[in-house]
Amino acid sequence: MVKLINSKWFQHPIFWMLSIYAIGSYFSISNVFKFIDVFYALLFHIPLFFLVYANLRFLIPKFLDQSKYPLYFLCVPLLLLLTYVVHEITFEVVFPLMDSEFYMVSFTEWEILVTIFVIYLTLTTLIKLSQSWYILQQVEKDKLSLELNSLKTQINPHFLFNSLNSIYSQALAKSDQTPETVLELSNLLRYMLYEVEEDKVPLVKEVEMLENYIELQKLRLEEGSRVDFTVKGNLEGVMIAPLLLFPLVENAFKHGMKNDSEQAFIVIQLIVDKTISFTIKNNLGQIDDIEKGKYGGIGLENVKRRLELIYPTTHNFQILKTETEFQVKLTLI
Repeated sequence: MVKLINSKWFQHPIFWMLSIYAIGSYFSISNVFKFIDVFYALLFHIPLFFLVYANLRFLIPKFLDQSKYPLYFLCVPLLLLLTYVVHEITFEVVFPLMDSEFYMVSFTEWEILVTIFVIYLTLTTLIKLSQSWYILQQVEKDKLSLELNSLKTQINPHFLFNSLNSIYSQALAKSDQTPETVLELSNLLRYMLYEVEEDKVPLVKEVEMLENYIELQKLRLEEGSRVDFTVKGNLEGVMIAPLLLFPLVENAFKHGMKNDSEQAFIVIQLIVDKTISFTIKNNLGQIDDIEKGKYGGIGLENVKRRLELIYPTTHNFQILKTETEFQVKLTLI
């Protein structure tokens, strides 16, 4: 039904039927809408058909859609003149030659005719432009949705291989923690694959996902490495874009724990008050040649781009770097 209503084969007949009724009523000589009024209105629409479709099919595609505005406005007076000529031919030449019980000649003053023509030209142009704008907005919306979905999927798969290797080691050692580790990985993957389709998700679920990820990453850390994750405030009812915080945590493990040093640390703090404040700090590890190239910083660029798209005016993103530490602070207002 919606598709039918949006179709031009539905919209155009409705427009012209309303137009014929309006013109017939305007020129009617009595309070009763008679056949003669319909007949006159139909004749009157011959130049209107010419005007509207010459504008829709030629002037707008050739000039307005191509941003050739001066040419369009130069052609408008010529189109109005041609429309007036078509009107005169219809009522003064063609119709008197027809065999009809109605002999009809239009006595409408040219100023009124031109005013009506201008109204129809303006109205149909605005409708066409509004439709084009709506279609453009839909295209941009679809493009934005595709880009956001693409950004969601840009999650580094290395943690998966690391986790599987850790689980394999646990299995070889017949560790009692193996089932729990498999469950944590399963929950994490389920969330990433199936539960992030919505534009916003509960912050509680995001925190649970981060906790699962951190526990999996701890399996491969050396003794002495420190990972602290603290949450303050009430998370209930708070919504956030899915997987927005994940690349920041992933980036900290990727770089901060690179050397498996006893001095390696990651400190994560989430504070929820009137705003969402997420701070993550880690030691600055060495970066290999691949990460110095085009793959370096993908996680942070991912976050920046998503913030621009989802929170364009309600976020503050800061990166602080010293010789020994790297810190990122994100605030969502």
